[in-house]
Amino acid sequence: MGKLIVQIAEFIYKFTALNILWLFFFLLGLGVFGFMPSTVALFRVVREWIKGEKDIYLFRSYLKFYKQEFFRSNINGAIFLLLFYIIYVNFSFVSYFYDESIHLFIYVVIFGFSVIVLMTFVNLFSVMAHFEYKTLQYLKVAAGLVFASPLNTVMQLVWLVAYILVAINLPKLFLLIGISVFAYVLMSINYSVFKKYKAV
Repeated sequence: MGKLIVQIAEFIYKFTALNILWLFFFLLGLGVFGFMPSTVALFRVVREWIKGEKDIYLFRSYLKFYKQEFFRSNINGAIFLLLFYIIYVNFSFVSYFYDESIHLFIYVVIFGFSVIVLMTFVNLFSVMAHFEYKTLQYLKVAAGLVFASPLNTVMQLVWLVAYILVAINLPKLFLLIGISVFAYVLMSINYSVFKKYKAV
């Protein structure tokens, strides 16, 4: 019983510390420029935990990963920001440019494309944490993961929706589990795909 309590305490400490690091480096990059490298660094740390590296120096490792991915991750982030903006513009102007009879069809197409782009963006962090590629290759692999394992994609989407609902309805619980638990689940799912295709 005592060992279990120690393990639970250690689990809470590690994930809480990781949440604090994510927030600190997110703010260090003035928010806009800190989100991508801070999140990629978080996924890199989580990847090490999943691989079995439990005793890494948290701050030192996080800082190293943050600096390594700062420019590359922000370039990828800018690409997705542009894609999300294009989706928003297309959604906003459907009623102005298309006949009302096909509005539903257009909305369904935009929604389907939006889900693919969103899940590609979600996968991007796992891919950047695991591989060393050039910018466009990251996008291709992240998009490929969406279609390589549809079941895993559905699981990730359900987890994403559940996480958003927790953040909205149970903010205190959200603050406790933070982004690190979210990243751990997503990275675990994608890491199983990487192992399946012998990419570990």
